[in-house]
Amino acid sequence: MSENERVEEQATVRLMRWPEVEEITGLSRSTLANMAANGRFPEPVQVSAHITAFLSTEVAAWFQELKARRVHYQGAGTWKRHGTSAQQSATPI
Repeated sequence: MSENERVEEQATVRLMRWPEVEEITGLSRSTLANMAANGRFPEPVQVSAHITAFLSTEVAAWFQELKARRVHYQGAGTWKRHGTSAQQSATPI
């Protein structure tokens, strides 16, 4: 990777505070915290004594990973995921 590419990549990284992450994911702070604790969402970084934030690139990567977990509605309450069918009583997340 060239020096210019490194500088451009670093320039796209920014800190995202909790309210912004809640807004773009549609998930509550407690849900995000639980997911991060279980390794299902990026962990926040400690910016200062009283401030935690998320790295924008890690949140973006999490959104990209969601594509691999996409489910497709097959009708009559059947959801198909990864080449299999399963009955779901509620809308999958």
